[in-house]
Amino acid sequence: MSAHPRRRPARWRDWLPFLLVVVAGAALRLIHIGDLPPGLYRDEAFYGLDALSILRGEFALYFAANNGREGMFMYLLAPAIALLGRTPEALRMVSALVGVATLIAIYAAGRALFSHRIGVLGAAILAVTFWHVALSRVAFRAILLPFWVCVAGALFFALLRDPRAARPWPALLAGAAFGLTFYTYTSGQLIAVLFIGFLALVAVAPAMRNSLRLPRAAWLGLLAGAVLTLAPLALWLLRHPDLYFARAGQVSILSPEINYGDLPGTLLGNLLKAAGMVAWQGDRIWRHNLSLRPVYTDWLAAAFFIGVAACVWRVARGAIATRAKPDAIAALSTASPQSASFVLLWLVVFLAPTILAEDTPHYLRAIGALPAICLLAAVGMEAVLSWLSRRGLLNFYTGPLRRAISPPALMATLALIVSGVNTVNDYFGVYARHPMTAYWLEDHNAQLAREVNAFAQQRGAAHVWLDERLAANNPALRFLSPMVEAGLVTRVAPDALPVAPANDADVLLLVDPNHDWAALREALPAGSELSVHVGPLAQGDLDPAPRRAFIAVRAAPITDRARLATFEQDIVLRSAQVSPPAGALNNVHTITLRWSALQPLSEDLAVFAHWVRDGQLIAQHDGSPAEGYLPMPAWRAGDVIVDAHAVTVPAGYQPGDALRVGIYRREDSRRLRVQSVSTGDSVPAMDWVDLTDLLRAPKP
Repeated sequence: MSAHPRRRPARWRDWLPFLLVVVAGAALRLIHIGDLPPGLYRDEAFYGLDALSILRGEFALYFAANNGREGMFMYLLAPAIALLGRTPEALRMVSALVGVATLIAIYAAGRALFSHRIGVLGAAILAVTFWHVALSRVAFRAILLPFWVCVAGALFFALLRDPRAARPWPALLAGAAFGLTFYTYTSGQLIAVLFIGFLALVAVAPAMRNSLRLPRAAWLGLLAGAVLTLAPLALWLLRHPDLYFARAGQVSILSPEINYGDLPGTLLGNLLKAAGMVAWQGDRIWRHNLSLRPVYTDWLAAAFFIGVAACVWRVARGAIATRAKPDAIAALSTASPQSASFVLLWLVVFLAPTILAEDTPHYLRAIGALPAICLLAAVGMEAVLSWLSRRGLLNFYTGPLRRAISPPALMATLALIVSGVNTVNDYFGVYARHPMTAYWLEDHNAQLAREVNAFAQQRGAAHVWLDERLAANNPALRFLSPMVEAGLVTRVAPDALPVAPANDADVLLLVDPNHDWAALREALPAGSELSVHVGPLAQGDLDPAPRRAFIAVRAAPITDRARLATFEQDIVLRSAQVSPPAGALNNVHTITLRWSALQPLSEDLAVFAHWVRDGQLIAQHDGSPAEGYLPMPAWRAGDVIVDAHAVTVPAGYQPGDALRVGIYRREDSRRLRVQSVSTGDSVPAMDWVDLTDLLRAPKP
């Protein structure tokens, strides 16, 4: 390989930009890692369960559950779980730290392939790339692949560039990095295609052939490192080939179920989609991306295409380093045809998994190409800045500022800051808080686990009744709730009803309200105070609209049997409470009513809460009790039903406001009459109960 003199960074000013890049990249990946994004997807949870099995001493090279997974990521998760517990934060912290380490690895690859400056620019671009930020904040094992491909490439090219480094031990490390890549993610196998393809290309190209003249000891070290690390997985693969390759077959466009009998058309369409992912349309899947957001939404897209053109030109010219260089490719003065061909081949090889599978572009399957995309953008950026600088177009300031930071460096910094701000806005301002992100990362299962854990710790796991439809095939619930995994909670189903405990028992029923759950409701302890907490919405990948994920019905002992008023049909209003807003700017008042029926009710009557000002109705809330989940025909004699109504009051509470509650028939809006009140006074012809005495202004 042609050896060009490369200035080695020695001063602190050479390293300061790289250190700032790592710090900024770490902040983007680590801030609020326990909260954003919400949820815990089932793949993440399966990784956590595998890591728990490692902590129990159940070691494996390949974990068979959930279509099978390489094991390296799980071994990194195990100590994090031991330290931080069974939390999303424990899993995602590992991904975030791997993401930060990848910034260092891509710098090393960029420096070995091109120069220190390209390495810093490549790391800076990766640091602010939405794709990598998003996948560094969820616990998918694919995050390991860019790191190990960068490490393998950096070590290999360090051997080729510096004959003094071509000793057995550096070569052994390079070979080991190559082999370890196979333990990261399914498409990691393509690193073999990358290196074999590169070696074949160099071997047949006269201008590049001399670059492969390494000492025999270095070649032996490379081979030994690869064989030693790959041998365990290869032996396992010989015994389980079907399991190892099963997932690729499920999503391949070779399947008629995916290509619909038109393989050439499907392949062409995927090629076009992959070509457009950088600047036109990206991954649609919310778990990986702000749906359809391209890799770059700003000037970095142009930098990438310029970098591709520059590298293609460099390879085509072959011996360009020994000739007068066109200004447009001045950035490659410290590179070689070998470096340019390697990074282009890197891009093509690792785009193949998404091109040859469904859902193109798919950012998980294509993640191995991400470092190449960033390095090519760095090459393009350097080429443009060098071209502008040579023509004096960047000489717009002088003096101390110019001595502190050169115009090209200043322009690069400002441009990267713009990209970083775009990523921050798109991720933290839109993506992490978007309802679809919570849906696709199955946040409802994380909230379900919190409900189970909170009540079980308070009352005991046996007092939690968990609908079998919620518990089945729910790895997130198993990981986040040890009591569920251990089988300590009571699993219930319409055909497997539990035995209700004594009347003074406290039970929490967690149920899927999208199915008939009347039998489960009837199984709750008789003579209880029933309250409902409504869970979040959920929407699966194929669901046409969101649905209620679960509701929590608590059956608690009745502590207050007072009567405030009795309506027709022996419906008793036991008590009422009005909770004012938390602050002066919040105008939502919550009216909590406690009802009971002295006899079964056949009609689904509605409850109203009316806020009256100056004799006029200004706000109201109507509906079946407990947000419709405990309608009156479902009431049992002896139970107390907790019924909350949130009323938004214009301008907030004002002195003289009045609050009235009552019941009416839906079919004709006729109100039920009040038959008696708690004071024992004679009752006028009223069809509502006055709760004005309960009103009060919110605290400032």
